[in-house]
Amino acid sequence: MKKAISLLLSAVLLLSAVACSGGTPTEKPADEPAQSTSDEPAVNDTPVAVEIPERGKADRSNLAYASAIDKYLKTDWAGYWIWTKSCSEDSYVSFRKTVTVSADETVTAYISSVDKYVLFLNGEMVVLDGSVKRGPTPYDTYYDTVSLDLKSGDNEIAILVAFNGRSGDGSIVPVMANSDGDMDPQAGLLFEMDTSAGRIVSDASWKCARNAAYKNRATGGKDYVRYDQSSMLAERNVFYNAADSIGDWTSLSYDDSAWEDATIIAKPGDLPFGDIYDAMIKTPKFGDLVDFESEYIGTALASDTTLELHLPGNMQFTWYIELESDAGKALTFYTNTYADRQGMQNFKDTYMTASGAQSYENYPWRSGSVLYIEAPAGVKFTRIAYRPSGFNGEWAGSFASSDAVLTQLWQESLNTIAICMRDTFMDCPERERGPYMGDAANEIDATLYAYDGEGLEITKKAILACIGWTLTDGAIPSRAPSQKPQEIPNQSLSFMTTAYHYWLHSGDADTMNAYYDAFVNYLKLYEMGENGLPLYRDGSWTWNDWGNNIDTELLQSAWYYYALTVTEKLASDLGREFDSELKARMTSYEGAWRDYYYTADGFKAPDSRFIDDRANALLVLGGLITDEADIELVTKVLDTTYEASPYMEKFVLEALCQLGRQDLAIKRIKARYDLMVTDSWDTLYEQFNDVTGTYNHGWTSAPLYILSKYVAGIRPVKAGWEEYEIVLSDALEDYACTEWTPKGAITVEKNGESVKITAIDAKGTIVLPNGEAHEITSAGEYNF
Repeated sequence: MKKAISLLLSAVLLLSAVACSGGTPTEKPADEPAQSTSDEPAVNDTPVAVEIPERGKADRSNLAYASAIDKYLKTDWAGYWIWTKSCSEDSYVSFRKTVTVSADETVTAYISSVDKYVLFLNGEMVVLDGSVKRGPTPYDTYYDTVSLDLKSGDNEIAILVAFNGRSGDGSIVPVMANSDGDMDPQAGLLFEMDTSAGRIVSDASWKCARNAAYKNRATGGKDYVRYDQSSMLAERNVFYNAADSIGDWTSLSYDDSAWEDATIIAKPGDLPFGDIYDAMIKTPKFGDLVDFESEYIGTALASDTTLELHLPGNMQFTWYIELESDAGKALTFYTNTYADRQGMQNFKDTYMTASGAQSYENYPWRSGSVLYIEAPAGVKFTRIAYRPSGFNGEWAGSFASSDAVLTQLWQESLNTIAICMRDTFMDCPERERGPYMGDAANEIDATLYAYDGEGLEITKKAILACIGWTLTDGAIPSRAPSQKPQEIPNQSLSFMTTAYHYWLHSGDADTMNAYYDAFVNYLKLYEMGENGLPLYRDGSWTWNDWGNNIDTELLQSAWYYYALTVTEKLASDLGREFDSELKARMTSYEGAWRDYYYTADGFKAPDSRFIDDRANALLVLGGLITDEADIELVTKVLDTTYEASPYMEKFVLEALCQLGRQDLAIKRIKARYDLMVTDSWDTLYEQFNDVTGTYNHGWTSAPLYILSKYVAGIRPVKAGWEEYEIVLSDALEDYACTEWTPKGAITVEKNGESVKITAIDAKGTIVLPNGEAHEITSAGEYNF
């Protein structure tokens, strides 16, 4: 898969020379204009004639399902991709455009950039970290939809674009051939907005300048400090030299007359940026600056000092400083998650002082619960602050109980998914920011019980990316977008089960019809053995789980059957005929699995030395464990075998709940998560021990999902919550839970034998802990 996509990218991107020449140590810094003191805004006249490059289109013939996302494609762009005359990797470019209207009005702007942008209107920040990471397909780009409040008279749109210029585990950078035939990363900005005074588009009438204060290893010279970073990251460290600041360039009064006219790079839809698709989600939300308290604020440092500044929790944020200093002093910024437990490093930023009073906000987001600043003697901080930011959805779910451990774990699960999602789901916010399907499967299930409708939107985006990245070989990639979109078979199978949950929560038939087609063809890639069971599929990355004692054969075999059952359910829900070949495989499996895998100690493959809790759990979830003796056998395995990583633990807990043993699921949660409950972190980490992995990892969020769905018992039965059930557990004496649905909120309050339900306008079934069932058909409050 990786090789196929790499060859395809190379084939379609061999084009003519382009503005970006790549960031090399021999690059000469661009000349930057000095700021004028004039109070008169610049007038930007559109040039009479502009040369529009013909870049050609991507050859998408190797994409199997690209048409499935056509409804999100915008093709009527009037503007162009623009940039400076030259550019390099790891650089920042400032853009300005004056817009004059005769009255106050609210307008809609459509914006895309490579890579990230910050948008200001009349000096006020409107968008922070705009433009989701590229990649609805391997060739294409997303655009944001942003509301802007224009005031009567002149308005200044100012945009700072950060060009990382490299691909990572969660993003791809567009490339084009230079005059020597080498493939160079390409930056660009695309903008369109209709106003009462006419349409404003990105073209050569915009002013732009390389923001000289942001240094890379070429422009930074001897002062530049290069810190090692994980090779999986696309984002870079920041090196900012305040002595080269270009001033308050976001304000209306700034004189940009000496800036260059923007250079048109390509037409929308042309290479290297490709087609432009709706991002589907809102730009990240951000708050006001919040001041840190520190004994060092207000007094010049007497010696070199490391400041330790505590945030309210493990979170996504940007940092801000005001200080007084002599010029040329280097400050270093990083967090307590700078290196994971195996020493893999992420972000360490440098600020070089100017002379006198100065202020600066570091716009690329960082994460952690402690900010460290290494500052030299003589620096006087007058303010240090942070700005919270993150995925633009609201926390709409909740869970609380007199069992404080479970209440804490539900909240820490929410904290964990919140820091592991932004413009996509990601495994972690530090080491790689990769949208693995396995991590996303667990995160999505938690998101469906924690967020409002925006949680559905980011899930839809993740599902459609899997479709858009699937090649004609049918292998669904396990990371999309990514520079390494390998197929990890077990994760692809896992993702289908969660995609079905999205269907039940959303009722989104368009997305699920498209995914159904892709997944049916994917299931057919697996070969069946003479014994009537599937053969193990390696994929391009043979990965099963972290941890020990894995029965790899049974684990994938059980995953495969579980995915078949979910696909059959989806076909029925969508009114489609289930594929006959896959139905025959299910029948074959049902006739062969027990004799082949049964042992008196639990189910396992004949060649395996282990009874695997993960594999036995999946047999339950696939509906195969129905005989009383088998139920007793598997329950014992799940109650006594603790080998699953936090990723697979979710499925073990879910299996116990489906067997009606929520009590054992709670016991197991408390045992397995004990170290995470008693540590100082408010997020959950990658593995159950505290020796390896990241400090927060999206796949560890199972307690939120289990407690909401199986203890409080709230779950949809028909798509879009047209029908639902609340099956209350007696594993806890009391609990209160809220779940957002498109039809309103459902709440459950259990206090001993007393139960109060707030219902939605749909058909619901309430099953009390004693087994007594009640049907309700309308919204309102019900007491039992």
